[in-house]
Amino acid sequence: MKKKSNVALYLLLTVAIGAMIVPTVIVLAVALVPTAVAFIMERKNGYYGGVTVGALNLAGAAPYLTDLWFKGHTVANAVGTITSVLAWAVFYSAAAVGWAIYAITPGIVNSFIAATAGRQITTLRAKERELVQVWGPDVEASYEPAGQAHAGGSPAGSAPAKSK
Repeated sequence: MKKKSNVALYLLLTVAIGAMIVPTVIVLAVALVPTAVAFIMERKNGYYGGVTVGALNLAGAAPYLTDLWFKGHTVANAVGTITSVLAWAVFYSAAAVGWAIYAITPGIVNSFIAATAGRQITTLRAKERELVQVWGPDVEASYEPAGQAHAGGSPAGSAPAKSK
């Protein structure tokens, strides 16, 4: 019998809270459309686009939500907010910045990784030259990536063809 009373209490609280947040839901329904689109578009890749766009989109909506909460949390004020051209510009400009960050970040990360790898290659080659000077040319090994041909024409790592 106690479970039914708990369910009824939760249902009553949910309905009461839901009725109180209608103005906020109205503003967020309009403001967060780009976030919904980002989550729908990116189902396979871990939702990074949705999270990035959503964070900035919510940041763009935050000033209007705080005004709504502290200057009168009414449906009329919510409608006033969503009919403001400036509010729409802020909502969607913030989302556009999120899309830009999402689009640009992989290129920046790739450039950083390539630069780091280049520095590592330079450092390793310098160490290799030092070893060759100390130990002689016998310690120097030639390395060819898989799939590239030796001077003799056989692929790297394969034995030369036997002649008959």
